[in-house]
Amino acid sequence: MRAFVSHNHKDKPAVRSFATKLRLGGVDTWLDEWELSPGDSIPGKVGVALDTVDTVLVCWSKHASTSEWVKSELETAIIRRLEDGLRIIPVRLDDTPLPALLRPLYWVSVTEDDDQTAVNKILGVDTTGFLQGVQQLLDEATIEAVSFHGAGVYVICPNCGAPPAKLEQWGATDYDRGDHYAGVRCTECRWEEGGEV
Repeated sequence: MRAFVSHNHKDKPAVRSFATKLRLGGVDTWLDEWELSPGDSIPGKVGVALDTVDTVLVCWSKHASTSEWVKSELETAIIRRLEDGLRIIPVRLDDTPLPALLRPLYWVSVTEDDDQTAVNKILGVDTTGFLQGVQQLLDEATIEAVSFHGAGVYVICPNCGAPPAKLEQWGATDYDRGDHYAGVRCTECRWEEGGEV
């Protein structure tokens, strides 16, 4: 699947997380901030993308409902749907009613605490299937992922972008309280994350 993610910039944090999970699940995902470079023609690049994808994910929200960009992308997608069967998937970000032309379509919902369910529905997999896709992507891309007790899995320092070789595990104990703490820190920028374990 090659999918274009139509959205309003005010919804970027939720859309970025959702699109990232789609990409990790194996979807060739077109998101503006990943595809556009300074000096690019935005209408030109968007137009080419909308001509070449097989799916358009319309991220619908209060912000999207008043966006001329989203309206234009939706019109283009509907024309392609009528001409060559382009798949359009409404993705609800809030309870804003869908426009009339999207209402008959099966939609998914992305909430603040759950976008994985929507991703799984789009991919037609359960969580295990999604994780198998992620593992395959990591294997093919030779991405090194390192797990740190108390902090989770990292492929880079989220602060400065340093590689996993620059990340180190840390641990501490509060003997008076009997509490144990663990996490990860970057040897480049000194960023750290973790907590009680």
